[in-house]
Amino acid sequence: MEGKILIIDDDANLREGLAEVLDIEGFKCYEAKNAKEGIDSAIKNNPDVVITDIQLPDSSGFQICQEIRKHSKDPIIIMMTGRFMSSDEKAQGFELGADEYLTKPFDIRELSIRIRQLLTRKGK
Repeated sequence: MEGKILIIDDDANLREGLAEVLDIEGFKCYEAKNAKEGIDSAIKNNPDVVITDIQLPDSSGFQICQEIRKHSKDPIIIMMTGRFMSSDEKAQGFELGADEYLTKPFDIRELSIRIRQLLTRKGK
């Protein structure tokens, strides 16, 4: 088992597709459709990586990042966005504990390689 990944996104197709591919790549995936579910899952399952959409119906990726960091400094947090991010917005995310940004659409294979690199650097 390569590691545990939590995917938080309200887009079921994207979330399930991502989980399916990352599962094939050897990761154990958890899915959450909103911020509350995502934060609860992060606390319960202690994932190595959290991939979260920035815009969710009940919260933002920034708040998720902040909440997860209150409980653990360990997970790698990757923020996904479907729109252009200003440098101020990106800086805010990094200050709250994000490790990486992804702009949709993205290449899942590339994401998988990036996750492995980040995990290796963290010694996981």
